[in-house]
Amino acid sequence: MIKKTKPKPIGRKHKERIASWWSEKATFIIKYYRNMGKTDLTWIFIAYEHLASYMFAHILPKWMYPEYRNNPNNIAFVDSIEQHEWVDSVVAWHKYIVKKLIDKWEIIPRLKEQWEDFLIKKRQCRIH
Repeated sequence: MIKKTKPKPIGRKHKERIASWWSEKATFIIKYYRNMGKTDLTWIFIAYEHLASYMFAHILPKWMYPEYRNNPNNIAFVDSIEQHEWVDSVVAWHKYIVKKLIDKWEIIPRLKEQWEDFLIKKRQCRIH
């Protein structure tokens, strides 16, 4: 005889995440159209049908800062997994400062500037 077990009940946080899924997706779509399809760091145009989940990096993690989950200024529209991971590593050790920059709407220009500096240093390392 097969033992039947009850399915595990869905927790409160999981229910909230399921309920807010559409609002997060809508935030991504709004971010895409506000940028006219261009990424935040390199201004490369990405066609809507080529969007993938990794192209939107939450600058402050949504599990740590749920109040910033759907803040369009907390989402960086990136064009590669490398940029997504880079945003995560840059933010990791300065969360308090980043939170203030998000509140002042200064985070995306700052990240763009740092990304360009990172690329210049990366190219210089290849030359030498």
